Amino acid sequence: MSAALAALATSVLCATATVTTWSMAREAAARTSLREAPANATPTATAPAPTTAPATTATTAPATTGAPATTAPATTAPATTAPATKDKSVRITPSKQPRSEPAPESAPRPEGRLAAPEIDLGFFATDGSRLPRVEPPNALVQGREEQGLSPLVGRSGELARPPLVDRSRRLRASPRPPDFGFTLQPGERFKYDILFGGNPTGIAEAGVVAREPGPNGSPDRLRLEGFARTSGVVALLTTLVYDMAAYVDAKTGAPLETGSITRREGLPGSYKRRETTTTFFGRGFVEIQDKRDERSATQRRRLPVDTFDPLSIMAWVRSLDLKPGEKVKAYGLDGTVLLRVDITGKGPVRFEGMPPIGTALGIAPDQVQQFEGSITRVDRYGAAIPGKKAYKMRVWVSTDGRRIPLAVESDIWFGVVRLVLTQYDPPRPQTSSQAPAGAPARPPAAVPAAGPVPG
Repeated sequence: MSAALAALATSVLCATATVTTWSMAREAAARTSLREAPANATPTATAPAPTTAPATTATTAPATTGAPATTAPATTAPATTAPATKDKSVRITPSKQPRSEPAPESAPRPEGRLAAPEIDLGFFATDGSRLPRVEPPNALVQGREEQGLSPLVGRSGELARPPLVDRSRRLRASPRPPDFGFTLQPGERFKYDILFGGNPTGIAEAGVVAREPGPNGSPDRLRLEGFARTSGVVALLTTLVYDMAAYVDAKTGAPLETGSITRREGLPGSYKRRETTTTFFGRGFVEIQDKRDERSATQRRRLPVDTFDPLSIMAWVRSLDLKPGEKVKAYGLDGTVLLRVDITGKGPVRFEGMPPIGTALGIAPDQVQQFEGSITRVDRYGAAIPGKKAYKMRVWVSTDGRRIPLAVESDIWFGVVRLVLTQYDPPRPQTSSQAPAGAPARPPAAVPAAGPVPG
């Protein structure tokens, strides 16, 4: 009996320890679930704890030892129902609502910062200054202030607005002169007396020698020749002989190749003989071979597209038919010196200094057109070279179809030089195979056809 009671007590103690351990494990699991649950989770109910396991253990132990089966439920009931009643339902209720982040506030605008303009001109730095532009500034708009932006000073101002010294200049865009090759007729020759102070100081000649086919099947070309030398009193001091030959395009009049030889004797100079050969590789590019005595040099240069040699520039002036006040310009290359020739039309005038050859050719004093202009030494960009004098010039051309230059006047550093026509040879008759292409120099006026006039 005592052994049975001891066994029963041992069973009750084991059952009580088992229930207590199981209840503690459930409470720990519930607390862990409460800590790990999210703040906004919905509370859920916990199922009641089962009570059959302790009761089964309590009734099985007495049966094994031979104890009465009816005494086990009465003894174990209070121990098994207490934990079940305590963990019948567990409800989790959060004590705080979910945290909400406040909306970010806009950063305050620094004082003195200007409003961004409509056009994006750059970003603003922290100190309120504007970053310089990436694209290169235009030299034509220097000094212009952007609307809404204060002028920059210091290094920022130098970067945003560089000085007017533009080291990346380009050649000025100039239109090509109209074609005037049809005004050059083979066989024409002009001879002039060079007068200085009313005294003859030299003679000059120019003429159109021949029309030739271009090499390697290129378009036809015209050969022009010129000659000048000193005479009279000037020849006692120095002798200067100048020979020139040039090939120009038979249609446009643009120079193709030019060669000149200058010989000097008498007063000492920098050279005795000078040979210059100029080859035009299209308009805008030239190669110059210059030989002075035993020294020679070759250079290649970029030039404006409307650049002529000395002979073709005279032919261009002769072909002009300007209204009073109309202005044109072109460039001329004399050796290695680039000149700009500006011409202004003066209209028909009465030429009182008509040379005798003009009267012999049947040109009346009022059949003359006058041009005035200037000759300026310039750089490759067309800007006048500082310290170089600009010379004035005047030209008188007949208004008949022959367009004969009667006189040319120009002032130089020691006075006024005047060229007066003394001889003129008309062009040779052209055969059908050598007839130049293009319109005549002076097309006749259109004559209306005879017929009834509509009423």
